[in-house]
Amino acid sequence: MAHSISLSTPLGTVTGIEEGGDAGTPLLVCIPGGSYNSHYFDVKGHSLLAAAHDQGFSIVALDRPGYQGSDPLTGEITFAKNAEVLNAAVAELWKQYSDSATGVVLIGHSMGGAIAIHMASQEHSWPLRGISATSIHTDAPDQVTQAWNSIPADATIPFSKEQRIQFMYGPEGTWDPEVVDHAEIATDLIPVAELLEVVGNWTTDFARLASEVTVPVHYALAEHEGLWISTDDGVQAFAAAFTASPSVTAERVTGSGHNLDHHHASGEFHERQLAFARTAAA
Repeated sequence: MAHSISLSTPLGTVTGIEEGGDAGTPLLVCIPGGSYNSHYFDVKGHSLLAAAHDQGFSIVALDRPGYQGSDPLTGEITFAKNAEVLNAAVAELWKQYSDSATGVVLIGHSMGGAIAIHMASQEHSWPLRGISATSIHTDAPDQVTQAWNSIPADATIPFSKEQRIQFMYGPEGTWDPEVVDHAEIATDLIPVAELLEVVGNWTTDFARLASEVTVPVHYALAEHEGLWISTDDGVQAFAAAFTASPSVTAERVTGSGHNLDHHHASGEFHERQLAFARTAAA
């Protein structure tokens, strides 16, 4: 059963949820995307935390700055500043796990994937062994870019249930209708600044950031993406940007939408994700 944690860092407090595991496995640190808190990874019937715990992993999902009990960023809200705070939080976690874990594997969903790539490109005091970045890309449909740019930049907004279904879930039949309600525990407000960055500076910064990642990478994009243009060629092009990584595994997940972790395909997807983590840290 996942329990709540609170980490005090020089850059502020970071909260989250944690499942302990066995010695000799990597510590998995999960970063949720925009409008979701740490419970995104622990939704009933689709919990990555439970799947990881069953395989003996220690796993922590963190609340990004400004979400749940994590202190908000001061000044400008950027992915780079998110990464700095979360790097400090992982440093605190590593004090607890350094005697038992074989290193750290980051798992980032959507904006959390972008932030995980930022984290990997920054200096950090803990041993990063790999990153799994999912549901993030650089090629958004025009209507998505226009939608985000039409909202005042300094606003913080909710997404309605209907908007989540439209953008974050695939066609009917690829997910259980109950999962959207089960995932309500994971929903939060989102700063519009994050939406503007993901279709703005992120798209131009990505190539440089990816070239600075020196650990194995797993990348996945859903077949039925509501927020990105999803093609096989696009997936391969994104993966090819990790020029300094010793290995890159890329996949386009069929039968799934943006919230890869909440679809019928999530169980098999989590198996592949955990297999990557085990191999990366071996």
